[in-house]
Amino acid sequence: MKLDEVQNMGYEKFSLYSKKIMPLRLYRYYPNLETVDKNTGKTANYSIQALEENTVFLQTPTAFDDVYDSDINVEYSIYEHLRLIEYCKRCGLNVNKNQPLEDIGNVLTKTLYDYYLVNNSLDNVFIEKPSSESENLANQIFLKYVIIELNKTHDFAKAVANAIQSEYSDYMSSLKNTFRISCFATTPYSQLMWGGSYANCHKGFCIEYTVLPDAKEYKDIYFNLFPMIYSKIRTDMTAKLVSFKDENITEDVLWDIYFSGALRKSIDWAFQNEWRLLLPLHGGGSNYNVKFFPITKVYLGNRMEPENRKKIIEICNKKNIPYVGIKRNSQYFEMQDCEIKCEDCPQYKNFNK
Repeated sequence: MKLDEVQNMGYEKFSLYSKKIMPLRLYRYYPNLETVDKNTGKTANYSIQALEENTVFLQTPTAFDDVYDSDINVEYSIYEHLRLIEYCKRCGLNVNKNQPLEDIGNVLTKTLYDYYLVNNSLDNVFIEKPSSESENLANQIFLKYVIIELNKTHDFAKAVANAIQSEYSDYMSSLKNTFRISCFATTPYSQLMWGGSYANCHKGFCIEYTVLPDAKEYKDIYFNLFPMIYSKIRTDMTAKLVSFKDENITEDVLWDIYFSGALRKSIDWAFQNEWRLLLPLHGGGSNYNVKFFPITKVYLGNRMEPENRKKIIEICNKKNIPYVGIKRNSQYFEMQDCEIKCEDCPQYKNFNK
């Protein structure tokens, strides 16, 4: 589909379209490596945990290998210009949006400075009544930033500029961390997925999940799965997202965040044919493992060491999960199921003698 066709769908139509084209099975590649938990300092194998507990981990986009991942294109210079105009408006000032940024900044700085000299605070400098509690809180945060920066720099102009910069950083972070993500493929035979860090260069394994559209216990999972949108173009969302900054998130804003950020990747990644589970962050929790669709098969990497292979097979047998080894095709550059049962493989049998 063309990019503008997808964009014009909006959130509701795109969500319905996603359900029509969702595959019956999704796949996730695991490296099967032990790592040190940053919070506890203990060693853990999250790949094994995912297999044993039938869970998937929801990551923050900042942990992904694509530097553009979930990064919405909001130009700082435009953001600064629009926010200075907005704060002037909230002070009751009429400024021309076509004025240079520096001139608008000077008008706002002088107003804040004059008010501060008389009142020794900025508490009521905004005379325009906030349209929402979100806007009221945003006003308070901005003014607090100005006072904090003023105490550091003793320069009102720098204080205002630094406050805008801090506000921008916070906003970008909040847009990227509105939700957490788990990623899935549509095939267990991708050489690029097996060969990279996803499956530890063929030493890991791949789990097959069967999608159950009508099962009530998976309703939240099913309705929050979406296909990725691949393109060369990054949409400039600056003006639109700045206008929504101090408002509650609506369906339209959510679609903009999804379409331009969480579900948009460079065409270079199209080989992944990725689907994403997007779930909103909930305050106070630290466990981001969620139950996923049933595991219906496990694929063992071509280079998986016998000791690890034995462990995965034992888990699969214990949980009655079918499994198969992956091998190279002798005629094509493709991966395929191995026709020999792992237990009958000479390499495996020799290891277990």
